[in-house]
This record gives sequence, C-alpha cells and structure tokens, in this order.
Amino acid sequence: MRFVNGRQQVLLRDEITTTGSIMWRAHTNATVTTSGSTATLSRDGQTLTATILNAPSGAQFTTADAVRLAGDPALPTGQTDQANPGVTVLLIDTPAGTGGSAVIEILFTPGNSQSSSLTAKSVSLSGWSLTSHN
Repeated sequence: MRFVNGRQQVLLRDEITTTGSIMWRAHTNATVTTSGSTATLSRDGQTLTATILNAPSGAQFTTADAVRLAGDPALPTGQTDQANPGVTVLLIDTPAGTGGSAVIEILFTPGNSQSSSLTAKSVSLSGWSLTSHN
C-alpha cells in the first residue's frame, strides 16, 4: 500500500499466483454501496471511493456479511466466532483459471478530493520505490 498522486490517494496492490479462484476481502464499519468496479464507503458524513484498476476478467465489488465462510479454517475445539455487528465485508471474487497469476489493484480516493479523476501507474511490487509512482 502506498500514497500516490501527491498523497491524495492510496493504492493497494496484491500480486497473486494461483490456478484457483481469488476472493479479496476487506472488513469495514462503513456503509458500502457498489457498482461494478467501484465501491463507495460512507461513515460519519465522510466518504471513500474504492476503484478496481487493471482488474482480472470478471472482477467486481460485492458485499457480504462478516461471518465465517464454509471453506475457512476451522476454529479450535470449543471456540466460537464473535458477532460482528455493523461490519460489512467488501469483496472481489474472481473466477478460477486466471492463468496462474493475477494482479488486483485498488485505488482509494477520499470523498470530495480533486483527485477523483486521477489514476495510478501500474508498477509491479518488485519495482515499488519512493519515486516509482511519481
């Protein structure tokens, strides 16, 4: 994760190697609305827009409840999950067979920022430096 565009935005990049499907997840206490590759998070009168950049085919934002999924690792014997009231899971679900590797880049832009029309350079993680996104 790094600040870009004069510290007006944050870029998150995940490089994943797999032949299976990918589920990227983020938990938030914000109210979330989604529209394809864009999600708007709102809380206490503030907003943050998340935009998927250079997405794998079929990648889009959706939401889910903050509960353990059937495929998640089991809890130790006698343990239970705590409730997560008010928590929403923002997720990106991609189909299997992405060719062995995938890149998920998400650009976060605060509310009324003048940077809403800016984008970020796509730089592999190994190439990230203090000046790689200038």
